[in-house]
Amino acid sequence: MKHEHHLYVCNRESEELQRHIMFRDILRKHPLLVSEYSNLKIQLSSEFRDIRKDYTEGKTEFVTRIMKEYKDVL
Repeated sequence: MKHEHHLYVCNRESEELQRHIMFRDILRKHPLLVSEYSNLKIQLSSEFRDIRKDYTEGKTEFVTRIMKEYKDVL
């Protein structure tokens, strides 16, 4: 079965939400990263059309790298 939507919910006090906000803020300050991330998501969605786990893992590698490289730049 192919899912049409993916909803991610977390508590407003959670560390995970803080990481999401930090990643969002990094992307807002660095538009070239937005393009890189968009291209990656297009590639992954084509390659892993029906394998959500692999699609997510591919994005996670990018997000983890960006968070490490830019966390002190905010």
